[in-house]
Amino acid sequence: MTPAGQHGLQTQLLVLQATPFCNIDCSYCYLPTRQDTRRMDLATVRAAARHLREDGLLGDRLAIVWHAGEPLVLPPVWYEAAFDVLAEELRATAGLVSTQALQTNATLVDDAWCDLFLRHKVQLGVSVDGPAALHDRHRRTRRGGPTHARVLAGISRLQERGVPFHAIAVVTAATLADPAAFFDWFEAHGIHELGCNIDEAEGVNARSSLQGSAALERAHAAFMAEGLRRHQAGRVLLREIAQAQQLLAAPLPRWNWAGAGAGARVGASPGWPANAQVQPLALVTVNANGDFGSFSPELPGQAWPAYGNFVLGNVHEGGYLQALCKPAFTRLWTDIRRGVQACASACPYFEQCGGGAPANKLYEHGHLHGTETLYCRSMLQRPFDAVLNAAEAALRPRLQEHCA
Repeated sequence: MTPAGQHGLQTQLLVLQATPFCNIDCSYCYLPTRQDTRRMDLATVRAAARHLREDGLLGDRLAIVWHAGEPLVLPPVWYEAAFDVLAEELRATAGLVSTQALQTNATLVDDAWCDLFLRHKVQLGVSVDGPAALHDRHRRTRRGGPTHARVLAGISRLQERGVPFHAIAVVTAATLADPAAFFDWFEAHGIHELGCNIDEAEGVNARSSLQGSAALERAHAAFMAEGLRRHQAGRVLLREIAQAQQLLAAPLPRWNWAGAGAGARVGASPGWPANAQVQPLALVTVNANGDFGSFSPELPGQAWPAYGNFVLGNVHEGGYLQALCKPAFTRLWTDIRRGVQACASACPYFEQCGGGAPANKLYEHGHLHGTETLYCRSMLQRPFDAVLNAAEAALRPRLQEHCA
């Protein structure tokens, strides 16, 4: 086995599933086990962090995200203990800065949660789809009732207590009918940091409302144009536009892969643009029972027999590097690598993307070695084109003056 720290692999993001259970039932959710009430125990939290340290996968920064279920189903006292465990395991890594983030539907937010978020500087994301008519169409209780009022109450509590947060909305076909009303709602409620995920065909959500229509794709382009106008005016910080601006300003770092299994190394020679979703162990997801996977965080636990449900190992049975020696990793990585190579040879956006999202390739194409997806077009290509076109438009008068 490659000695810890000498392989060049580095985990940037650790996704921890405190519980797969969710207290609401969104129609577009990808999770197959959101009725499962099991909880991650602290021994699993400890093992998840310890293997990162022992395998030499820690660099100078690590983002820890609690997600994939509703994290607030567990009480604040559990997170106090979990944060302590993580701190104990990670403090031995010199120079490491770790952050805690949590994605919630906000229906359970109260003062105890606000105290925890403030005390530990948790980077908080709130899932809300904008106006009630849009939100309640998909984000409903387990009995089919609306959730918007409860979410708004949670948001109000966060704002009253001064807890910083950003919002993440799922954009469906209905959202595209009135982009101005969508963005107006966030501005009216004092929410100025926003990410707009698309309704994705993924996991148990077999079909996206945005699929199969050129008109819908044009409508999404108009939606993104409206978002760009708001972003440029300082009315909303739109994640997709900010990321596109960053890509335009500076190229992605590059990485390459040499060898196979746990003896492989990441070299310094020119390779592919960095994309954590296609880099082994750059992104590690640990489910509540300790099963772990890499690449797209939506994959581990999904039913796909050819890939062993995308589980590479269990933190109670061995480390992350050890998993790279197993056939489950070899099969998965071989097909993901084929997909990246296909993107490199065919996609004009490859330098801004680095190979797409394996989960979207799988659920849109039926395999991992495809190229462009609805996700690619919506989440990367259109925002990038919008920013690039705006930059060119701003420069055009100067060029005309210079050439006159």
